[in-house]
This record gives sequence, C-alpha cells and structure tokens, in this order.
Amino acid sequence: MKNFQSRLFVLGAALGLALVSGPKQASAQDMRFTQYNAIPTAVNPAYAGITDRARLTSIYRNQWSGMPNGFIGYHVGYDFYNRDAHSGFGVLFSKEAAGAGALSTTRIALQYAFDANFGNGWSFRPAMQIGGANRSVDMGRLIFGDQLIREDESGSLEGPLGASNSYLDFAAGGLLIGPHMWLGYSVDHLNTPNASLYEGYTELLAQKHSVHGGFRMDIGANNPKVHTDADFVMAFNYMKHGMFDQMDVGAYYDLKPFSVGLWWRGLPIGHTIEGGHDVDALSFIIGYGTSDWQLGYSYDITVSTLGLSTTGGSHEIVLRCGWDHDRRNRPVVPRAVPCVTF
Repeated sequence: MKNFQSRLFVLGAALGLALVSGPKQASAQDMRFTQYNAIPTAVNPAYAGITDRARLTSIYRNQWSGMPNGFIGYHVGYDFYNRDAHSGFGVLFSKEAAGAGALSTTRIALQYAFDANFGNGWSFRPAMQIGGANRSVDMGRLIFGDQLIREDESGSLEGPLGASNSYLDFAAGGLLIGPHMWLGYSVDHLNTPNASLYEGYTELLAQKHSVHGGFRMDIGANNPKVHTDADFVMAFNYMKHGMFDQMDVGAYYDLKPFSVGLWWRGLPIGHTIEGGHDVDALSFIIGYGTSDWQLGYSYDITVSTLGLSTTGGSHEIVLRCGWDHDRRNRPVVPRAVPCVTF
C-alpha cells in the first residue's frame, strides 16, 4: 500500500506541474488526427495499458491530398497493462513530413501510467512520457531565390541551415474513468524543447494542452426494438498549442462490429484572422472489426475558407490489433472502459 501511495504521489506531482506550467510562444505545430481515439496514447500517455489486452495500433494521415507537397504523418503505438504493478506501459513512434523540402519530425517515446482503482468502475490514471525527437529537412529539395537569379545554380549562397536537430521531449497526463464516461488532460512538449534548425537560433516548441472526454450510452440492451448490441458515444477533444486552439466534437453509433461517426472541427465561438468563423472540417468515420482487430477510415471535408476544391480533403486509415499477453492460469475480470475505438 505504501508503494501504491508513493507512485501515485510522484505521478500526481508531475501532472500538477504540467497544470501550472504555462505555454510558451513558438511557431511549429503538430499534426492533428481525426481518429485520435484509435491511437489515444498519441494524445495522452494515461491511455497506456487502459485495457487488459496488449494492443498494436497504426494510423496514417494524408492531409489536404489535393495540394502538392502536402502534409503526411503516421503514428505507431504499442501498449499493455501489468496487473501486478497496477501500471500501463507504452511505446509510441511517430513521423510527420510536409512541404517541398520534406521538413520532417521523427519521435519515439516511452510511456508509463499508474492505475488507481477507486472501485465501482471508477479509476484515475496519472501518467508520464519521456522521449526523443529529431527534426530535419532535405536541403536538396529546396530552391532559394539566389538560385533563380543565378539561373538555377545547384548551390545557394544563403546562410547554412542545419540538416537536423535532435532534442528530448517530455509529456504528462491524467485520465479519470467512470462506468460510462471518461475525462482526461494532457500536456505535450512539457519541457518546451528547442526545435530550431538554425545554429544559434532558438525556436521553442510550445506546450500542447489537450482536454478530452466523452460518454457511452447503451441503446440496445433494454430496447426491444433494437435487435443488436448497440451503443451511442459522444466525445470531444479541445487542444491549445501556443497561440492556436481547436475543438473536435463528434458522435458515434457503435453497432459492433460496425461503427460510424460524424465529427466537426472548429470552435463554437471566435473568428479567424481573416474575419470568418473559426471552422475547419466536417469528418466522416467508418470502422469495422472484432475484439482482435479493427480497421478504420475517415475523410475530412474542408469547410474553411480554403475550400474542398483547393485542399482535396484529408484521408486517414487506422489498423489495430489486440491480444492477451498474460496467459497465466488465474481468474481475471476483464476491465471494461467506455472509451471509443475510432
């Protein structure tokens, strides 16, 4: 019991530090995923080991597919739960690339979450994450102004730009889970690392704060008109990264094994710099799978001033699988969580 309290105190202190740490100004932004619920450890390390089963999840996003040299990113995550330690463990790998110069960021992180069970289906999971990242650019794919003036010379007279920069990157989070709801908070880039590619120039990566949650309602168990096990799920995710913020709100109809969802991305109030309403995209999600594997797809329709004809929309594909990693002969009561899959 003493070890339980000490580990809970340490993780709670780390989460408290994240709560009181204010975001610092920076220009770099992380890619947003529509199906973030499919790989939730990319949003909050407290999701690591949230179920008894080990799981391996991958997600790929092609953002604004109709634009040349657009944004491409993917995450691969693995996590599992250890009952003896009341803890979840995870590994997260991600890569994002954008632009003609193939500006890319690669990141790998280790995650730990402690499961404090309060009984009656309620628990709280404080968590920490430690990792490393590398930001790089392919100089051979860039064309500078002086090269055009000098009739497309192979080299540029511009000042040297570093090929890459590696740095440590930390995160923390917490997750409250009930029988039919969940509510979480996380802060990424906790240490505001310097991600600049220019030597001697500082470009602090702003902290990214996220508040997310939702609830699940069973609409099939006690309804004689519904002849299947069906759930209705609502979820949200509010993110603030430096000067920018965004709200995702969505609903799912989970038919098991089918799931369909509709998401809206924007802000209920506020306006863009151009003076228009702060809206971004309307997203459609479809998923299919069993307890051992799931496949999901989403398409974002751009409703901002950029327009769908300009961006071509955004595509996401999710593939995940799960399995029992603890095969010892002992009675195990499955831990059911209300969090949505896609």
